[in-house]
Amino acid sequence: MKRISVSMVFVICTGCATQGTNSFNYVPSSSASIQNEKTFARPQAAIWDELVRELSKSFFVINNIERESRIINVSFNSNSPTDFVDCGRSERTYTQGDKTERFDYDIAGASTYKIAMKQQEHPSFSYYAVIRRETSLEGRSNIYVAPDPSDNSKTVVSVNTRYILTIRVKGDQIAEHANGNRVSRGRVSENTTTRIFNTNKPSSETSFGVTTVCHGNGKLETDVIKLIR
Repeated sequence: MKRISVSMVFVICTGCATQGTNSFNYVPSSSASIQNEKTFARPQAAIWDELVRELSKSFFVINNIERESRIINVSFNSNSPTDFVDCGRSERTYTQGDKTERFDYDIAGASTYKIAMKQQEHPSFSYYAVIRRETSLEGRSNIYVAPDPSDNSKTVVSVNTRYILTIRVKGDQIAEHANGNRVSRGRVSENTTTRIFNTNKPSSETSFGVTTVCHGNGKLETDVIKLIR
């Protein structure tokens, strides 16, 4: 009887699955003041015409040109938000038994990671979800082109941008048996969030006790100014 009892315990244990655990760490970016203004040693009319011409060749869409108010309004969109904005980095781990998977990614960028479900519904299965994040960026820039107040032969150009970062989160729930077989448990409910911030005016948002900060990295403003030779 003792041998049978020990054998039964062994069978039961070999059919058990270890439920995974998660860890998360947020690494904020080092934000710096964006240089979004430059003075050119040429008159306003020449700078204005050149800028309009170059903008029409770029990925910007010109929405409005108001020469009297000295403002050019343009819009843009990008499927590579990390080229233009920074929200810090996420460092995640998923540990199941003696195996650990690491997922490090830019929060403003697309990513995939694994996360353990809260409950282990059956001891023979571990339950987790594979999360997919998709991000996109759009926004508008006001480009101000005006004579330098101290010298009308010079022109001051400044670029102020409103960024709209959209983050879409979805995924699949998985049950993994102790023998390695996986069974789909359905989809994770989709969730979409939007972060809005301006040139030199970051936005902060707190979720689950973690505050993340998003800001422009200055590339877009610099790219506009560089259109002027």
